Amino acid sequence: MWRLAQPLRNIHAKDLILLPALYLRFLMDWHQFRSMNGDAPFDELSPCLFDRSSATMSGGGHYFYQDIWALKKIAELKPAEHHDVGSRFDGFAGQATAICRMVCYDIRTPNFQLPGLEFRFGSLLNLPASDQSIASLSCLHVAEHIGLGRYGDHLDPQGTVKALKELMRVLKPGGQLLLGMPIGKERVEFNAQRVFHPERPSEILSNLRLDEFRAVDDDGRFLERVSPSDLIHAKYSCGLYRFVRPTS
Repeated sequence: MWRLAQPLRNIHAKDLILLPALYLRFLMDWHQFRSMNGDAPFDELSPCLFDRSSATMSGGGHYFYQDIWALKKIAELKPAEHHDVGSRFDGFAGQATAICRMVCYDIRTPNFQLPGLEFRFGSLLNLPASDQSIASLSCLHVAEHIGLGRYGDHLDPQGTVKALKELMRVLKPGGQLLLGMPIGKERVEFNAQRVFHPERPSEILSNLRLDEFRAVDDDGRFLERVSPSDLIHAKYSCGLYRFVRPTS
């Protein structure tokens, strides 16, 4: 039985109407390949229907830029150990093991092992760490989900606020917190995520100092020369905040 290389769950609904024509093109290409004595048995077919495009492959978007930004910040600090809460194992968290030892917290247990990565079961509302004990910490596109039940967590209207305060609790004096989250017109998109006013994280993390702010705007562009107030009218941007706990 042949399989679709791109699962239908990963295909946008508007592209589904193209499927019949794309399958027909695929079968015509397969027939032509076979007529050229190409070895491609029917039970090994794996259609890639959406990759034929004249557009240049490119990155962009929230996860692409936030992962690169956070990796650069860790490379600059060069901590012996970095702690991450809930960020993608198949992106930032796994890639960061090329820089330093990673300790990763999540309520979902990974199904793999990776040298240099230690998993610790833990909720962003109750991390298994002492007060002011972590020197290098990140939470990328995670806090906005807390309390909405999307990932099996308990419902809590104040979930994101509590999550940010928990990150502040465990950050060591002189330590850095790398935070990425959706920003713009404040709202709850139940049960996917919250979008915060760009200045709210600094208000909640009142014991920390904002040392750096970058953003990915509504058009997916990475912005370096920008402040939180510049994005208060955004619809769905991503704020990238580097907070530091003062030493005194």
